[in-house]
Amino acid sequence: MKISIIIPAYNEEATLYQLVNKVINVKWDERITAQEIILVNDGSKDKTQEIMEQLQNEHSNINTYSNTKNSGKSQTVKNGILKSTGDLVVVQDADFEYEPQEINDLVKKMLDNDLDVVYGNRFGKKNKVIYIQNYLGNLILSFISNIFTYPRIKVYIPDMEVCYKLVRGDIMRDIAKTIESKSNFGVEPEITAKLSKYKKDRNNLKFGVAPISYYPRTIAEGKKMKALKDGIKALFEIIKFNLL
Repeated sequence: MKISIIIPAYNEEATLYQLVNKVINVKWDERITAQEIILVNDGSKDKTQEIMEQLQNEHSNINTYSNTKNSGKSQTVKNGILKSTGDLVVVQDADFEYEPQEINDLVKKMLDNDLDVVYGNRFGKKNKVIYIQNYLGNLILSFISNIFTYPRIKVYIPDMEVCYKLVRGDIMRDIAKTIESKSNFGVEPEITAKLSKYKKDRNNLKFGVAPISYYPRTIAEGKKMKALKDGIKALFEIIKFNLL
């Protein structure tokens, strides 16, 4: 079984090389026999593209792509997913906020329980909080998202905005074809809404949740999310994609 890890990056020269090597060194469950790493440069103005090309030259399982212009994280993630070929697909940020080895916890949860989707949950561990507005915003947006999604899937998703969403590859690629969001973080509520409505053999998908670690970075370190601005956009997208 192959897993595809999609890594979108915009001006991540400080962390990209080391992060990708952490992904390469993940000790996978024995049922994962191959990994594919897809790097997508979203029009970076630093050395991100050069680093991606270096990584591709060093590792045969890395493929690098570049948007023709800066398109935002949502479209960058979409482009990466559509290039994937894995049986399982997950997105990994290009910084150190998430621990790649913990993707394996999601893999085990999925394969042991025959699930279609497993969400990471940053609220499931005692993780550090830097910006309380981001923390509370994620809780509130997740609650609102669940008002729509829980009646369909009968599983509460405590961290809708989490990066780690492990999904069966064919389902993820099918949904990626329809991603509309042009905002940086709209892909999270859009994918969540569409996964909750997706039918497999006329049945809803089977969801699971696994606790994960989170090491938030500051704005000075490259944090791109803006709580109020991005939160309002996410609220609009939750409503839009759940009601469409």
